[in-house]
Amino acid sequence: MIKIIRLFLFGFFLLSAISFAEDAFAQTPDFTGTWAGAMVRDAGPAGLEITLTRDGGNWKATMKMRLPAGDVEPAVEELKINGNDISFETTVNATLVKFTGKFDRDKLNGSSESFRGDTRVGQSTFLLTRGGQMPALQQQQGGGQVADPNFNAKVADPAYKKSGPKVLFDEAHNNFHTAGGRYKPFADLITNDGYQVVPNKQKFSRDVLKGYRVLAISNALGAERMNAPGAGNAAFTDEEADAVRDWVKGGGSLLLIADHAPMGAANQILAQRFGVDMSKMFTIDQQNYDTESKNPSFIVYTRESGRLADHPVTRGRNDSERINKIIAFTGQSLKGPADSVAFLKLADTALDAMPGGNTDPVSAAGRAQGIAMKFGKGRVIVLGEAAMMSAQLVGPQRMPFGMNRPGIDNRQLALNIMHWLSGLLK
Repeated sequence: MIKIIRLFLFGFFLLSAISFAEDAFAQTPDFTGTWAGAMVRDAGPAGLEITLTRDGGNWKATMKMRLPAGDVEPAVEELKINGNDISFETTVNATLVKFTGKFDRDKLNGSSESFRGDTRVGQSTFLLTRGGQMPALQQQQGGGQVADPNFNAKVADPAYKKSGPKVLFDEAHNNFHTAGGRYKPFADLITNDGYQVVPNKQKFSRDVLKGYRVLAISNALGAERMNAPGAGNAAFTDEEADAVRDWVKGGGSLLLIADHAPMGAANQILAQRFGVDMSKMFTIDQQNYDTESKNPSFIVYTRESGRLADHPVTRGRNDSERINKIIAFTGQSLKGPADSVAFLKLADTALDAMPGGNTDPVSAAGRAQGIAMKFGKGRVIVLGEAAMMSAQLVGPQRMPFGMNRPGIDNRQLALNIMHWLSGLLK
């Protein structure tokens, strides 16, 4: 009899526990569905959409982000929902973005922080509505970066009075920077210095390169957008890379600019033809950065520090063209061959890093963000950062970003680089 009672009580409590669990599950707030709305970021407006579903007791999510460069659909990671609180992470453009929010009926309010390595590089707030829509955005030049329309591109004493060297400016390889876009200030500056700038819409070959003195390539990509899958794929074919190498060896001059990830990976195929290694990461320096911006990836190079090395590019033709201070605005590190000159030398405190917890920072000591070399009869300059020779306005405050930044010599650096590539500087 006692045994029967024990079995009855065990069954009763088991059924009660199951019933209680089912009631608790039924009473869990239902957040399933699509939540969408606007984001307000440091870099300008954006949109966010997250769709929540349940698989038994587990939450699943997909998301979209609407950026000025277009919509992206990054994977949702580390999703947690506890009561009315939600948190999750994603990676966009090699930047880790951490989201936190709180549900309030049909609204979801929250914020995010963006990181490259351990460094916070941005933040945002968002307000989403169940069943809402992301706002339409004006298709600007990605991420709130626009060419400064007021940049002074005039040159008082042009290096070439007429019929200056012809410059082929690459626009055939999904380039983030083009002569008519974000690099228009640079193209206007060297045009006013007497160079003849011609946009390139074709794959590289001996015939395409023939007749040009300088080939300029800035941030070629393996896909149409920097945030698209495959952006880090090779931007050039082996045949194109060979054609450029042979053209330089025969007397041409190459300006190859490849920024932080994913640009390094996309351009490595061409850089290797000249013995240059690209880190394919993000470079920071907690000891030698622009304190005004408080961004350790805005690396400062000065003649006084010895990291702005002596070279015709930094000397110029006279004292008025002498370079004393340069800022690079978030790029990667480079390592050139033994006969190259690192004229923008990174300090031993510099690190290469990627966002997220899967990779540890590595030392960038002995590497650089600006390299010059002679190659056969030609010349090559490789830069690991592109914005230093742009003139852009970024973020809601339209911060000067590049040659238009006061108190630096980036504008003269751009002219000196072209003078060395065209043979004006020996």
